Amino acid sequence: MISLAVLSDDQPGWHPRSFGYAEAGCVVRLDFPTVKLLDLDLAMLEASRNPIAMVILIHRDAQATRGQPAERLRRKLARFRAFFRNGYGAADMRRLYRVLDQMLRLNPSMHATVRATMRLIEQEETQMDTFVTSIEELAFAEGVEQGRHQTLQEVVLRQLTRRCGPLPESVQHHVLALSPEHLLDLSETLLDFTSLDDLQAWLADTCPSA
Repeated sequence: MISLAVLSDDQPGWHPRSFGYAEAGCVVRLDFPTVKLLDLDLAMLEASRNPIAMVILIHRDAQATRGQPAERLRRKLARFRAFFRNGYGAADMRRLYRVLDQMLRLNPSMHATVRATMRLIEQEETQMDTFVTSIEELAFAEGVEQGRHQTLQEVVLRQLTRRCGPLPESVQHHVLALSPEHLLDLSETLLDFTSLDDLQAWLADTCPSA
């Protein structure tokens, strides 16, 4: 058994290879090998048919296209086409699609166009007239879940406004960034709040980096 660190950051010069601490005369140190995704050869990854190589490529695309929606859209569609050309099975296709959709996120207003283009790509690559990867079903399920999340956000914000008064914009953004699980916790906890300070203290304790 070994410890191996996989570094997925975008800082070329960051290569930690050890961890340790000293306390009361006791010294603990662990040296470990690392694999930095940023250092992996792109040509090697592009040539591979391993689904993990595709996941790494999608991750690299996400890093390279921050703040560039047009380029992100182009790469997202290109990766989707590559799914078929690499010969992945249906199960791997569905898993890779979820990774692609999560990592290369686009403005919601573009979703309908993107999925329509993906349908055309699949028809071109498979010569079939159906969505063999069940992306429409995935999109429907994701849309239902997103709708539930948005409803929960709206209800919690209304409840907070009634309990704590008008919420500053920064606090609203903090609340909207909460996961569904944290929102549910907040919907119960807020019943004990008496002021905005209570809410801010809860946010700081629960998810300080949100």
